[in-house]
Amino acid sequence: MKIGVKYCGGCNPRYDRAELVSQLRKEFNKKHEIVSAQEGIIYDLIIILCGCTSCCAEHEKIQAKYEKIVISSEMDYIKITNTIAKYMI
Repeated sequence: MKIGVKYCGGCNPRYDRAELVSQLRKEFNKKHEIVSAQEGIIYDLIIILCGCTSCCAEHEKIQAKYEKIVISSEMDYIKITNTIAKYMI
């Protein structure tokens, strides 16, 4: 599965977003490709990684085959793992 990660601008991060992605790669990189999301590429899943609850990251032009997951805290990590499990390919 190809998973795209879109970061917000980082103006008010309340947790270490890079650490969260590092944790994802440790847990899932053997079976899934986790990359920085770019326009023009369709990913299986998109993780919109917002640093705070404003969730202002623009992601309308980034496409997901299955689902986009909006994350605003490290407590949302379980939301990511549950979604990945739901679409295991």
